[in-house]
Amino acid sequence: MLIAVCVTVLAGCGTTLHFVARSGDGLTLNGRTWRFIGFNDYELPAMAGHTNCGRSIDQRTLDSVMQDAKQSGAAVIRTWFFQSYYDMSNASGSWHQITPAWTAFDRVLHAAAAHHLMVIPVLVNEWPDCEPARVTKDIAFYRTGYMRPGYGYPLSFRRYATTVARHYKNNPTIAFWQLGNELQSYSPGRCRERQSATALRAFADDTTAAVKSADPNHLISLGTIGADQCGLVGGDYTYVHAGLVDMCEYHDYGVVTRSVPDGADSLAQRIAQCDALHKPMFIGESGIPADVNDFGHSTGRITSTSLQLRAGFFNAKITAAFNAGLAGYLIWDKQQDASNSALNLSHGRSIVGPNDRFFDPTNEVTATLSRTFGTTTGSLRFGFEDGGVDGWRVVSGSPNMVLLNSTVEAWAGRRSLALSLRTGAHSAIAATAATGGAEAGRTITYHVYVPSLAPRPLEAVPYLSDRLSKHPRAPSINLLPGWNVVRWTIPRGVSMPLRAIGLGISNRLGLGVLLFLDDVGW
Repeated sequence: MLIAVCVTVLAGCGTTLHFVARSGDGLTLNGRTWRFIGFNDYELPAMAGHTNCGRSIDQRTLDSVMQDAKQSGAAVIRTWFFQSYYDMSNASGSWHQITPAWTAFDRVLHAAAAHHLMVIPVLVNEWPDCEPARVTKDIAFYRTGYMRPGYGYPLSFRRYATTVARHYKNNPTIAFWQLGNELQSYSPGRCRERQSATALRAFADDTTAAVKSADPNHLISLGTIGADQCGLVGGDYTYVHAGLVDMCEYHDYGVVTRSVPDGADSLAQRIAQCDALHKPMFIGESGIPADVNDFGHSTGRITSTSLQLRAGFFNAKITAAFNAGLAGYLIWDKQQDASNSALNLSHGRSIVGPNDRFFDPTNEVTATLSRTFGTTTGSLRFGFEDGGVDGWRVVSGSPNMVLLNSTVEAWAGRRSLALSLRTGAHSAIAATAATGGAEAGRTITYHVYVPSLAPRPLEAVPYLSDRLSKHPRAPSINLLPGWNVVRWTIPRGVSMPLRAIGLGISNRLGLGVLLFLDDVGW
């Protein structure tokens, strides 16, 4: 594991402490490049009889959530470290004097360390949720309000942030500090973009400098949604992040079927802007409803099929994010409730629950991607983004299969190759003669989308034709609804050069079916 911790990590173990560091547009830990997958769970600091937001979390539940996150491949948990949890006297919802206690935070950090996880603590909320003042932070907060007590708190935000940072400066379980959740800078009733950007940048620089003075060990993230929020529109996103903060952030609740949403103030634009700043970028929140259908819309019914579709969409998004150079990806959110629970259906539908309550394939996706991060950057050979079929043709089963460029589904980018099998087509193979670099021992990766209403069983059969016109095929692989990642290592002993590589589809019932192939690489 990447974290050097021990049971008594908060008190110190007499070992060298290792902290996440920045290296250009990437992160490092203990001298190695560090990229992370993880989850959000804002409820973790809540304790019965004290400050809580949402539900109180007992020790058993806390450990259960941490263990489940770890088993699902997480390296990081993002949660709230608001001042309301620091002053444990707030059970009544109001303060008369500060009564600091570190119990809520210590409990979370101890549990995370025990399960070999790191924590991203978020220090204040833009929104009224979990905050005593029940008001949204506006431009007045970012200009001067954060420097003095108020907004329901006895300590100014600046003083609170430096106090917490100083207290935990030697704690390696903290990945990095995040000043706030989804910060932006509205004026009352409207947005004054330039004034808001100026206020947000000044707040970010001043608070970052103060926190780093108190804690020189940990990096700082500002904490933004990253789209078209006030103070961050267009080039102002660059302006705000060009100061002292160490990294950029984006929250992806956009088009489910687009792995990297593009357009104005989109993820694609923010990646380019952060690249220009030579700073690391991560997805702080990404939510896909558990009742999603093929087109990315909620249906009102959480089923094993909708969960399989969600896992496939996450697979595409996380892979594309890492291939675009992002440093981390956090899903909203990991809780103790089953993914198909009534609570999930009635409260946002974004919960990724533990597999021991109802199997959720998203947990398998994150566990796998935490080890591989998808295909290796630079290995992509066929993305079909030029609007054509990239030299692919039907080599078996013609005229029962037609190949067309499509924008209906895409693993990455906007386009894929549609494989339309007509009724009566029991098997067909699509292949390409562009095989440069594909040799014995190389692993070919295919991404295949199966619509939820497609007839089954369907199987994928990786195929090649070697110099002697022999046609080795891999064992058939069962295809499930949503995106499937099909990998096959070219066997030793094939005669080079290869004539073709491809993918066969076994359609036992012979019913008409439309599939999508994207991002083929090796």
